[in-house]
Amino acid sequence: MNWTILRLISVIFDIFTTLIFIEVIGSWIMMSRIKLPEFVYNILQAVHSITSVVLDPIRKLIPSMGGLDISPIIALLLMQLLQSLLTRVLLG
Repeated sequence: MNWTILRLISVIFDIFTTLIFIEVIGSWIMMSRIKLPEFVYNILQAVHSITSVVLDPIRKLIPSMGGLDISPIIALLLMQLLQSLLTRVLLG
């Protein structure tokens, strides 16, 4: 039972980590003003709406540094810490 829960937690964190990386790369693409197909913009907008749940509160606490948004880095570190804590609790 615990292994199933641990695997589910791992998959959820992996998916969210991937979405954060897509968000970062997508923001670079959007800033470069490269012309992309409409569906790519729709995907990036959907990813942004999902990741903003975690990234926006961090952005409010820690503003960008000279135009550099470090909220994804902080989010990834916090997620890794949370995943580690959940794993320890479930394994006893």
